[in-house]
Amino acid sequence: VSGICKIFEEHLKKLNPNSASITYDVQNLFEFIDRLADLSCLVWENALKAYAPHNKDWIKEQIYTL
Repeated sequence: VSGICKIFEEHLKKLNPNSASITYDVQNLFEFIDRLADLSCLVWENALKAYAPHNKDWIKEQIYTL
């Protein structure tokens, strides 16, 4: 999940190359996630002994909790 935040921050840096600092809120990040065509996250589930896929809504919940 933190990797998605990093991708968004790199995107903001490219859009604002001359800015010394860039701020954003969680709504900006969620809008960025919603604009991505395909995003999912595979998380290891010990009980299943397999990776379980999670969608954008799950990812946003994890970011909000973080």
